[in-house]
Amino acid sequence: MLTTGGRQNSPDTTSSGMSILHLVQSIGSKSAGMGSAAVGLALELLNQGCDATIWTLDRQPACRLAHENALPPQVVRCFPSIGPRAIGYSPTMEAASKKDSGLRFSILHQHGIWMANSRVANNWRKMSARPTVLSPHGSLEEYALGISRFKKHIAKIAYEAKNLREATCLTASSAAEVISFRKYGLSQPVAVIPNGVSDSWLSSKADGAKFRRGFSIPSAKRILLFLSRIHPKKGLFLLFEAMAELRPELADWLLIIAGPDQIGHRQELERSAGHLGIDPYIKFVGPLSGQMKRDAFDSAKLFVLPTHSENFGIVVAEALGAGLPVLTTRGAPWGELAKERCGWWTDIKPEALQEALFQAIRMTDSELAAMGERGRQLVSAKYTWRAAAQKAVVLYSWLLGDGPTPDFVIED
Repeated sequence: MLTTGGRQNSPDTTSSGMSILHLVQSIGSKSAGMGSAAVGLALELLNQGCDATIWTLDRQPACRLAHENALPPQVVRCFPSIGPRAIGYSPTMEAASKKDSGLRFSILHQHGIWMANSRVANNWRKMSARPTVLSPHGSLEEYALGISRFKKHIAKIAYEAKNLREATCLTASSAAEVISFRKYGLSQPVAVIPNGVSDSWLSSKADGAKFRRGFSIPSAKRILLFLSRIHPKKGLFLLFEAMAELRPELADWLLIIAGPDQIGHRQELERSAGHLGIDPYIKFVGPLSGQMKRDAFDSAKLFVLPTHSENFGIVVAEALGAGLPVLTTRGAPWGELAKERCGWWTDIKPEALQEALFQAIRMTDSELAAMGERGRQLVSAKYTWRAAAQKAVVLYSWLLGDGPTPDFVIED
């Protein structure tokens, strides 16, 4: 059992009485995987009888954010920030964490690091003497550490070193992420809790034809779908190089690139596509959410994520859950794609992507659909938010002194 100092009035540790505060920068439509993870986990914790609350820095009204994410209105609380958005400093959130409205929680679960919500976690931990759980969501992967080095150095000095050192427990979404924690020098217990998809995602209906009509995509075109942030980390340059070598074979295919543009990367990609002569095979459609996102998966024959680094890759689970085979790289921890015959898992090289893509585009629709169905069964069995929340409840209870060490917690 872990001990955390503790107050005399320690909270109820049963799931029906357990209250969890989730800190996350954003859960809005452009929040990508981290926001989706916080929302997916919180929703299932609510379903399992916990009191789950999300504190975020989104500028949208909390009621609208709650509605967009199918959350009860009282679950979301938005705080204003001052200064650069990339830092996320919120004096009002910090103040709230020290008052009864913040100290009522049994556990604080932080999603993401390097921003000023780590100051909130530090304050809450000191005031409450209760456990804090930290989910870096890939922020300690080698590739991620190489981005914005100066900002991370300042954050580490100011508050992050203390937060990383004093967090009671870390969570990893894969065994590979555990290795990155240890390599960084963190020695706390690590709970391996994969991300997932909701039961409603697995059972949802979709209309691929509607998506095609909305973006004027001919019905004869076979869609290769990319849906993620448009950022250099996601490896689209590698995919473009692979596609350039396969132009004659791509006559019936169209790469749909969906997602928010970050740091002007879309313009760089458009120039690259023109230079490589593959712009006729590519269509950008912007960010997608809700039913339109689900319809996009339904319209496609194959999903691709040529990433340099992912701690999990929720979008891979979403694609598989929607019945799509997936082509991704070893930058994502999805070796099961090959093992379960539901996709391709390649080296992070244009030639490796080219070989896998060549195999995929030569398959019939029925062959691809059979692969996608195997992927859907894999996700349904192993990668749901329901399963993740069940593990989280066991973890939180253990951290609060109830029960033996869970078998998914690594202590060495």
